[in-house]
This record gives sequence, C-alpha cells and structure tokens, in this order.
Amino acid sequence: MKLFKNLLLSGLIMAVLSVGVVADSEAPEWVDFYGNVTVNGVVAPIGTIVEAYDPDGVMCGSYTVTNTAGIYGFLHANRDDVSTPGTDEGANPGDSITLKVNGIVATPSVVSGGLTWTSNGDQNNIDLAITGQTIAFTAVTLPTDTLAAPGWIIEFVIDIRNDGNGTDFYYIEGGRDTSASPAWAPFTPFSYSYANPGDTTSIILTISLPIFGGGLDTSLVIPYTVFSVIDTTVRYTDSVTIYKSITDIGDDNLANVPDRFNLFQNYPNPFNPTTNISFSLSQKSSVRIEIVNINGQLVDVKNLGIMPVGTHQIEYDASKLSSGVYFYRMTTDNGSVSKKMVLLK
Repeated sequence: MKLFKNLLLSGLIMAVLSVGVVADSEAPEWVDFYGNVTVNGVVAPIGTIVEAYDPDGVMCGSYTVTNTAGIYGFLHANRDDVSTPGTDEGANPGDSITLKVNGIVATPSVVSGGLTWTSNGDQNNIDLAITGQTIAFTAVTLPTDTLAAPGWIIEFVIDIRNDGNGTDFYYIEGGRDTSASPAWAPFTPFSYSYANPGDTTSIILTISLPIFGGGLDTSLVIPYTVFSVIDTTVRYTDSVTIYKSITDIGDDNLANVPDRFNLFQNYPNPFNPTTNISFSLSQKSSVRIEIVNINGQLVDVKNLGIMPVGTHQIEYDASKLSSGVYFYRMTTDNGSVSKKMVLLK
C-alpha cells in the first residue's frame, strides 16, 4: 500500500510539472514565443527553463521544456495589467522582450515575428541558444547509513550546490539488487531538483525493501549517482549502507548497527494546516527539522535544540505554505532521514 501511494503521488506530481508555468496566470493579454533551443551547442534537455523579461527586468513569462527536448513554447509573455496601476507585472505594447535560457540571456534567431510585444495573441517563432553555461556542482551533504526492516521505504537526501553560472537541475539514479529475488530497488525520482548559481538543492534517493524474503540480518550497499541533466557527464557517484533487520528493530541484540533514530509518518496526512510529526531518539541529540518543497528548495526550518532519549512529537503549522507535496527532513547528530507529506488547503 505504501508503495502504491508513493507511485500514485509521483504520477500526480509529474502531471503538474508537465505544464509550462507563466509568471502571472491572471494576465489578460500576452504574446507567444516558441521555437528551438540549444544549450552549449546541443539540444536543450527536457527540464530546461526559458523565461521572458520586459525592459524593466520583470519576468513576464516562463516555460519549462517538457514534451520534446530542444523545443520550447508556447511561452506566454504577459502584458502589464492596466487594472493594477503602480504595479509592473509585465510588458507593454512596443516593449522589447529579452529571452533567457536557464537564467542566461539567450542569442535569438528570428524565424518569424520578432522580439517586440505587439498585440494580444501574436505568435513569434524565435530560436534560442546559449553557449556559455558552465556546469559544475558539489555534493555538500551526503546521506548516512541507516537501519531498516523488510517492507520499509527509505529516503536518502543528498544536498547539491550549483557551482555553475546558470540554473541547473539534477537527477539521481540508484543501483538495483540483481543478486536476490525479491530484492531491494530504487524508485525513479518524480521530478528534477533545480538550483540557481550558488544555491543548494536537495535530491532524494528512495529505496524500497521487499516485504518478503528470507535470510539473516544483513547490510546492503546502495550505489547511487547524481548528475546534471544539462551535461550528464558531470556527476557524483557514491554509496550508502542499509542495515536490514528481519527482527524487531527495537531489539538490543543488533550490536553491529550504528546509533539510530526513527522518523515516523506525519499524522494526519494529507493535512490542513497542522500535522503531528513524531520521532524517537536512541541517544541525546540535537534535532533540526527542515521542510523542503518538490523542487528541493528549503521553505522552513525548526531547530528543536538538544532533546533527550525517547519518543517525541511536535505539531507543525504549515499556514504560510501553499498546497502541495513537501518533504520533512529530520537531522540529528547521527544523520538525517526524510518523509513525504501533503498539504491540502
């Protein structure tokens, strides 16, 4: 059931991410841009972001390449809403539009139309290219070894810092156990994790342990690779260990397992706007809870200070957040672990 819910949720999120996003969906008028797009001389991958800016530097439209690599549009470049004087929401007729790819000003090639905001509904076929995006990243926080039991779904979080000069986005691949059946297997992430230059984003490797299967308590080495989607040759490869126990994980006879803690599923889930987050500590530790959105962006932090051994519960208030899927990540002196939660307002 937990596996089914995760896969269903992943499908829903992919459906949401497949729609191009505009800066102001309420804008009454717009002109459209579309065409081919390349990054560093090659076809721009799915996930590439194309943005339109007015002469004042206000982003008036955005589109994420979703269906076919190297093709963007229709990108709506919205007009400034005349019903809200004093607020600049977009372009005006006669304005020149600047198009950026992954945050870098693109070199345009006009096929038809032009780069001037003309009148509502006009369409402009503009091919775009950027040639100077540097691709580099650093894995600044790595996952720690953890304890799990058959049937568990475990999430490992890797924090990635974008060391390049443009918006980059990342994907993770985990190895698969081919030595046994049933075997552990990684989930394919349901979205990319984006980061602007100098920013850090989180990417999550999710591993499912089979419910059935014999054997003794053992350790499983999980290989994984994080890579830039723009240039997949830029990558980081490592591994993390799951200590699998077929017995009660609360037993004291697992002396070979490192100090541990448990983070439980929030309740209720989905929730609005408060939910309870419970966790248990095997030793006194500092505790920090972070809330991360589906793009890997940190949206809230709760520093709980030093907490004693035992089971604890906090009430989390998400009144300031919008509806959507989030991850809550608990970090202690012994590592970190994350789980999903859904806010429905």
